[in-house]
Amino acid sequence: MDYISLGCCSLAFILYLNTLNSGFVYDDRRAILSNMDVSGSSSWQNAFVNDFWGTALTDSGSHGSYRPLCVLSFRLNFILSGYSPWGFHLVNNMLHCVATGLVVKVARQLLSSMWGVIVTGTLFAVHPIHTEAIAGIVGRADAATSICYMLAFLAYLRHMNWRIRNDQRQWLALAFAIITSVIALLFKETGITALLLCVIFDLICTLCGQCDKNRLRSICIVLSSLVCVAYSRLALIPKPQTSFSSADNPISKTTSAWTRLLTFIYLPVFNFKLLVSPHVLSFDWGMDAIPRIISIFDERNILSITFYSAITYLIWYSYQALLVRRKCGAGKQRPQTYAVNGCDPGSHYHLQPKVQRKSRTKHKYVQRQCQSSEGLYVMNCASSNASYTPGNSTTNFWKKGWLRPYTSGQICTDCKQEINSGQHSASCRALNNNNVLTYNTPNVLNSECCCHQLMSSGGTAAPQLFSLALQIIARSSRSSSSCSNSTTASNKSSDSSASSTYSSSSSSSKSSSSQLSIVSPYEDQWMQHREYIFSHASNSCANACVLITSLAFLILPFLPATNLFFYVGFVVAERLLYLPSVGFCLIVGFGLSKIMDFLRTRRMQRTKQMMIISLCVVLCTLSARTVLRNRDWKDEESLYRSAVRVNPPKALGNLGSVLSSQARYTEAEEILLEAIKYRPNMADVHFNLGILYQNQKKYSFAIESFKNALNFRPNLAVAYLNLGISLIALGKCQEAAQVLQDGSRLNGTGVRDRNSHENARISSYLQLGALYADQGKLQRALAVYREALHELPHNYHMRDVLYYRIGDIFGRLQKWDEAEKHHRAALNLRPKEAGVHLSYGITLARNSSRASEAEFWFKRALKLAPEQASVYHHYAEFLTSQSRNAEAVSYRVRAARLAPNDYSLVVAAATALRLMDRKVEAEILYRKFI
Repeated sequence: MDYISLGCCSLAFILYLNTLNSGFVYDDRRAILSNMDVSGSSSWQNAFVNDFWGTALTDSGSHGSYRPLCVLSFRLNFILSGYSPWGFHLVNNMLHCVATGLVVKVARQLLSSMWGVIVTGTLFAVHPIHTEAIAGIVGRADAATSICYMLAFLAYLRHMNWRIRNDQRQWLALAFAIITSVIALLFKETGITALLLCVIFDLICTLCGQCDKNRLRSICIVLSSLVCVAYSRLALIPKPQTSFSSADNPISKTTSAWTRLLTFIYLPVFNFKLLVSPHVLSFDWGMDAIPRIISIFDERNILSITFYSAITYLIWYSYQALLVRRKCGAGKQRPQTYAVNGCDPGSHYHLQPKVQRKSRTKHKYVQRQCQSSEGLYVMNCASSNASYTPGNSTTNFWKKGWLRPYTSGQICTDCKQEINSGQHSASCRALNNNNVLTYNTPNVLNSECCCHQLMSSGGTAAPQLFSLALQIIARSSRSSSSCSNSTTASNKSSDSSASSTYSSSSSSSKSSSSQLSIVSPYEDQWMQHREYIFSHASNSCANACVLITSLAFLILPFLPATNLFFYVGFVVAERLLYLPSVGFCLIVGFGLSKIMDFLRTRRMQRTKQMMIISLCVVLCTLSARTVLRNRDWKDEESLYRSAVRVNPPKALGNLGSVLSSQARYTEAEEILLEAIKYRPNMADVHFNLGILYQNQKKYSFAIESFKNALNFRPNLAVAYLNLGISLIALGKCQEAAQVLQDGSRLNGTGVRDRNSHENARISSYLQLGALYADQGKLQRALAVYREALHELPHNYHMRDVLYYRIGDIFGRLQKWDEAEKHHRAALNLRPKEAGVHLSYGITLARNSSRASEAEFWFKRALKLAPEQASVYHHYAEFLTSQSRNAEAVSYRVRAARLAPNDYSLVVAAATALRLMDRKVEAEILYRKFI
C-alpha cells in the first residue's frame, strides 16, 4: 500500500468514525433485529433459501432480494457481539476503507496522472452519497459487492497480462475473477454485471490494436459463466410472487405509459444529480418525493435529453477514436514499413520481451537500424533471440498501468514534448538522439541519451553508431545551413557528403543484416506529419479507453435499478449509487488530470495553484457534508427529521411512531395528524395514531384509527389485534371476539413482513383464548389454542406459548396429566426460558406428591431470571403452600423491591411481614401501597 492508498483509506475511516455510536435505524430493524436468520433462531443454511429479510423465497410476500452472504455476515456479527450496533458499524466502516483502497488501485490502472489517482480515491472516500451505505447497516450489501466487483475487474486485468505472456497463471486469475463475481452476486444482485465489465474492457483492448489470439477464448469463457450465473439466479431461485406497493414505487402504478416512460428516463438523471450535488439527501425517495413527468414540456425533459446526449457523444467519440487507433495499428493510415531484425521501423510501439517462467535472465537492449522506404530509423530493440509483443506508444498496458503511460513529467526544451513520452518531433530525435522509449528500458529509466546502449552492444554496433553519427552530422549541416541562409551549392555539397559517407557505412554494415537507405530530403516533413497522426491517435485511444471503462463502471451496476427493464421496489435509493460512484470518481479524476496536464504544459503555475486550492475546498466541503450526514443516521428521530422536506408523509409518519414509543404523545399526535393531511390513505400512520390513543387510554379514538387502517389495508393483522384489545377495554367483548377471530384467520397473501404478520396472528389467537378463559369458557379457549397449533407453521418460534396456555387450561380443568404433557412440550421448545420452567413448576406443585420436583423447577427459573419479580412471587406462593412462611417472606420482599410499582406484589409482601409480626417493615410497604 502506497501513501496515496493509505491516505485515502485513513480519510475514509476518520470521516465515518461518528457512525460507530449510531444504532439500528430504519431497515436495520427488520433485516437484523427481526430476522431469525441473523439471531440464530434458525439454521444458517436457511440464509440460502430465504430472502434478505428472512422470508422464504417461495412465500407470496417475499421481497425477492437474494443476499445470503450479507445475511451470514450479520449473523457472524451477532455471534461475536450480539445485538450491539457498534460491531456492525465497525465492519461497515472497514469495508468502506477496503473499497477506497481498491478504487485507488483501479485508478492507477486506468489514469496516467498522479493527480487523477489522488482525486479519484479522495473523492470516493469523502462523497456524502456513501453515507446511507455505510451508516445504514443494511448498506453492507452494497459495500461488500463493490469490493468483490473491483477485485474481479483487477483479477481479469491480471489474467490479460499473463495471457499475453502465455503464462499459465492466467487460468488462476480468470478463475478468481469469475469466483469473485459470483461472490459479489451473493452479496447483492448488481454484482452480476462484473463479468460484463471484464468483457467490455477486453473488447476495448481489441479496438486499441492489442493483438491476442487467446482473447476470444477468454471472452467466451466469461460470457458462458455470465449466462450460467444469470440462469441460476433468475430461473432456479424463485422470483417474488407479488408486485410492489404503490407507496414504494408509485410511478410503476401510473396508468399512463407515456408518464412512466418519461419519469423512468429522468430517474438516472436525478441519480447523477445526487452524485454531482449531494446537498439534499433522504433515506426514502418514494411516494411523491419525485413528482411524475406528465407532459413533454416539463423542463426536466431537457435535462434528460442533455444527459443522454452527452453520454451518447462520449461513447461515440470514444468508439471513433478506438477505430482510428485500430486503423493506424493495422497500417491503413501509415506508409508501408518493413521489419528488420525483429523491428518495426514504422511504429513507435512499445516492444516488451515475452518473459519465460522461472527465467531470471535480463534482456540486453541494443539499438538497431531499421530501413523503410522513407529513410532511416533507430529503434530500441532487444537481442535477436528474444520475442516481442507490440504495445502502444502512449499506453503501456502491461507495465505501469493498463491505460497509463509512464512519464517523468520533464519537458524537452527542443520540441516541447515529454522526454520519456516517445513523441519527440522528427528533427528533435535526429539531432538529439532521443528517439528511444527509455521508460521501456529498466536499466536506463529517465535517461535521455541511448549512446551507451550502442557502446555496450559490442563491436557489431560500431557501424550502426558510425552511421548514426553521420546522419546526425548531415541533418545538423542541413539545418544550420538553412538557418543561416546558406547557398544552394553548400546544401548540395552537404547532402552529397552525407550520401557518400552513408553509402560507405552501408557497405560495412551488410554483415550485420541491416540494410540502410539514403535519407529522403522530405523525410523531416513527412515524419512530423506522421508523428502528429500517431501521437494524436494514441492519445485519443488512451482517452477513449478511460472514458468507456469509467462509463461502464458508472452505468452497468445501475442498470438493474433503472426500472426500465423491470420494476423494482423503490424509485431512488442512495445506497445503490455506492458502486456506480466508482465510475463517477474515475471520470472526475480523469478530467482533472487532463486539466492539470494542460496547465503544466502551458506553464500556468498560478492557475494550477488556484485549481489545487479549489479542489481542496471542494473536498473539504464534501467531507463536512459527510460528517453532518452521518449524524442524521445516528438514530431514527434524527433520520426522519432530516427527510421531512423531501418526503413529508413518510418521514412524518415514521417520526410520529418514534415519538409515540418515547411517550411524547402530544408531539407525536400533532406529527401523525400532519402526515395524514399529506397522504390520507397511509394505513401505517392511522395504525400508529391508534396505538398512541390506546396508550393514552382513549379507546374510542383508537378504535376509529384502527378501523381507518383496516379500510386502507384489509390484511393488516396487527390492526385487528389492537382493535380487539381496545374493544375489550370498552367492554364490547362479543364484538372483540369476532374481530380477533377475523384477525387470526388472515392468510396474509402478499404481505411483505411475514414474521410480523404471523406474530400478529398468534397474538390474536392468544388474546381470543384469554378472553374466553376470563369468561370461564374453558373449552372454547382450549379449542382456540388448538386451532392456533394447527394453523401455524410447525417450526414457528411461539409454539411454546401455545403449549403453555393449553397446559394452564388443562390445569384449570384438573386434567393434570394433560397439563404436565403440554408444559413439558413447552419446556422442550424453550429449555432456557424462565417462564416455561415456572409454569411447569406451578403445574407440578398442584400435586402434593411432587412438591420436591416442583421446587427444583422453581429454583431453575430463579437461576435463569434472577431479576424477574414474578419468579420470586410464584416461588413464595409455593413455599407458603408448603407452610414455609419464614422462607416465603424473604422472596416476597425481594419481588416487591424488583417491582416497586406493582401494587399486588407490594401488598403481598406487606401482608407476609405483618403475619410474621414484622409490623414496622409491613407499615412501610402498606404506605407505599396506598
